[in-house]
This record gives sequence, structure tokens and C-alpha cells, in this order.
Amino acid sequence: MEPAMAAVTRGPPGRKPLTAGDERFFLIASAIMVMVVAAGFLTLLLRGISTFAAPWPVHVHAVLFMGWVGFFMMQVWFATTGRVRLHKRLGWIAAVYMPALLIVGALILFRMMRNAAVPPFWTYSYFMVMNLMSLLAFAALAIAAIAWRRQTQWHRRLMFCAMTALVITPVNRLMPDAVLAQYMSFGSSVAILLFPLSGMAADWLRDRRIHPAWFWGLGALILTGLATELVGRLPLAGSLVTLVTAGSPGAQIDPFVQHLPPR
Repeated sequence: MEPAMAAVTRGPPGRKPLTAGDERFFLIASAIMVMVVAAGFLTLLLRGISTFAAPWPVHVHAVLFMGWVGFFMMQVWFATTGRVRLHKRLGWIAAVYMPALLIVGALILFRMMRNAAVPPFWTYSYFMVMNLMSLLAFAALAIAAIAWRRQTQWHRRLMFCAMTALVITPVNRLMPDAVLAQYMSFGSSVAILLFPLSGMAADWLRDRRIHPAWFWGLGALILTGLATELVGRLPLAGSLVTLVTAGSPGAQIDPFVQHLPPR
């Protein structure tokens, strides 16, 4: 085999040849990400925290977000197995899907706060900022990925990092209760950085250089985590909680106090 062809994997006739390594990384890493999401949801079911008897808005939220996870994995599969035309044709669905995710995600967050249904490990101010920053990071990185859609290496890395921003919630669900009680989502914010860091490592091992898109994605995720830790403890966040929960059971909750069950 010629050296120039050593890194090429032939697909079925009529398909674009695949470059081994880059596609393999994104396919495997994205599958792991999806498994983390599924494991987080399954953990809540097994612990009896989530139930199929939940109110309909919760089901709409769950179906919408799990549908996005499935769409993301399908797009990764198409892009990494030579079905690039189909990937591009379906990609515009994201332009419609993303606003729905953001709106429903924010509405469900505010609904939880107003119903005094925020899990006890988080203060209301921290929980609100964490979720809003996650949605903001996802939106910013996904929009950037769409803008750079003609630059494949930028597009796939930015979209991968955008999806990583949403994974903080499933990772929270997998964290031990004691860690959440002590640090809230700090551990999860650090843990999700393993996704872009693994991509940077894969780039370095394969090409001895790291694509700059990783630094932008990693920086956005780090900034999101820092903003959660800082802004989530500011009086401004408490004021926003008061505004959101006004006239509801959630208004009776101190926005800066965890409501942990007695030991």
C-alpha cells in the first residue's frame, strides 16, 4: 500500500473515501456522549426520581431533547460514513430544532423554579445560571458551527463542543450525591471538558498539531463553568430568581441556600 493511501479507508462504491482517525474519533466520542446522556436518564428512572407519570410539559422537554440527541448522532453517523450529501441536506433541520430546544429548555427551567422543584443539591440562583449558561454556550457554539459549515474541520469540532455544553445535565445525574451536595455542578463542569480535551489529544496523536477550533470550544465551556460558579452566587442572580418565581411556591425558597434532606 502506498504511504499516501495508508490513512484512507475505502467505503462502498460511490461513497467518498474516509480518512481513518478523524472520522473514527468523532463517531466513537459522539457515541460515548450519547451513552452518557442515556445513562443519566436511566439513573433517574432507576432511582425513582423521574417517572413517566410526570406532567406533559416534562414529557415534551424529554422528547425534544432526546430527539436532538438522536438527530445529532444520526448526523455524526452520516458525516463519518461518507453520506455527506444527506448530512448537509438534513443539517438545516438544526436551524429549526435549535430555537425550540432553547425555548423549551428555558421554560422547563423556570417551571421547575416556580414549582419549587429544583433538586436539593443546588441553590436556585446557581441552578438557574448553570442551565441558562449551558443553553447559551450550546447556542453560541452551534451557530458558529453552522456559520463554518463549509470548513469541515471547524464545523465538526464546534458542533461537538456545542453538544458537550448540553451534557452537563446528564453528568450531574451521574455524580454522587455527596459531590453534588458539596460542590454543586463544579465537578460536572470539569468532567465535560474531557470531551474536547480528548479531541485535542486525538489531533495531536494523529497530526502533531491541534486544530484551533478546539481552543474556542474549550474556552467557551470553561467560561460557561466559571460564569456559573461566579454569577450563580451574585445578588443579581438572586434578583432574577425572585423575578422568575414571583407569585409561585418557588418564591418561598431562599435562592442562595441548598435545601438538603436531613442526614
